[in-house]
Amino acid sequence: MIIKSYEILNNSLNILKYNLFLLYGENEGLKKNIVENIKKVIVDKDSNVEFITLNEADILNNGEIFYNTVYSGSLFSKKKILIIKDTKDKIMKQIKEITSSYPEDIKIIILSGVLDKKSILRSFFEKDIKTLAIPCYPDSEKDLEIIASSEFKKNNIILSRESI
Repeated sequence: MIIKSYEILNNSLNILKYNLFLLYGENEGLKKNIVENIKKVIVDKDSNVEFITLNEADILNNGEIFYNTVYSGSLFSKKKILIIKDTKDKIMKQIKEITSSYPEDIKIIILSGVLDKKSILRSFFEKDIKTLAIPCYPDSEKDLEIIASSEFKKNNIILSRESI
């Protein structure tokens, strides 16, 4: 399922329904904000969380690391958040395998660069109802105006549209 980045940031409790996230696009700052938001929502619900970061290359070179991380329990925490960086379509085989028998106590966040519409990874995340695809592209002037207005409103600062 596709969801807009501002929907994730505004309605963060919705993300607890999902275990697999794909964040793709050029806007690295937005991806970082969304990852932090997902972490915060999960930690607020249960503070006993383990964070693990892998690269796609690590998984492709040694698939056992990935499967052990996903399927093995943790001695120190109830939940895990696995962040996979620098992904492309090569990791699709592993993603399809785990979506069929997915453990409830782990959230997987996949970070990728620009993915075109023909991308297998992007297509899978956009069409599957158990997964979230979140495009992260550069902000337009309208997006920046909305962000600035909401921040000013939170801090009780009144400015005209021209000033913003």
